Amino acid sequence: MTTSIIKIFLIGDYSIFRNALRMLIETDERLRIVGEGDDLRSASKTVAAESPDLVLVDLPDSQVHKTLNQLKGFDPPVLVLINKCDVETYKMCLQIGISGLILKEEPADTLFKAVEKIYDGELWFDRAMMGETIRDLMERKHERSESDVQDPADSLTDREREVVELICAGKRTKDIAEDLFIAENTVRHHLTAIFNKLETKGRLELVIYAFKNGLAKLPNENGGSNGNGRSRTINA
Repeated sequence: MTTSIIKIFLIGDYSIFRNALRMLIETDERLRIVGEGDDLRSASKTVAAESPDLVLVDLPDSQVHKTLNQLKGFDPPVLVLINKCDVETYKMCLQIGISGLILKEEPADTLFKAVEKIYDGELWFDRAMMGETIRDLMERKHERSESDVQDPADSLTDREREVVELICAGKRTKDIAEDLFIAENTVRHHLTAIFNKLETKGRLELVIYAFKNGLAKLPNENGGSNGNGRSRTINA
């Protein structure tokens, strides 16, 4: 469990909602609000000055995609609160590098847990939506005509494929090294080679690529999960 104070910056259109969220967050002694703003563009300079550990954004119901685009380039990890989320919105969150997404109907404990996981370098996304997003990507792949271009995955070595499978299983670098009886630096070298070959920018993109292209089995939505079975974290 995290013992350090986690500094949070709040962004949301409505001061009443921000005040309520502030009161909720400050019931947890591990969390501290260091600033807030009602507009993403104007808040960016304040965020840089306050150096929070995490930015918590209340997404408005209208112009969701436009608002998400404004989150590109935010240096601290971003956790988004949203009323509802379809596959397209979910994919957009993944593509622009959002660290987590929570529906506003979730209980407070879920918010606290998500903040802690993101602070620890992990990601927080809804398990069911992750599965639906991956299936959508796979269906789109099958709808496209076959290409003569060689599949980048064909260039992976057997060892690199093993690393990919373990990453998709949620294993950390240390765990992978122990499972494969190799050094942690060797695991990192394998990951660098995998990222370069598959043109992926990080573990999350790698996991999506792996499920989409059959390098790993799609997780069972009815299987194990964190807490209430609705959310899933991926180690960064």
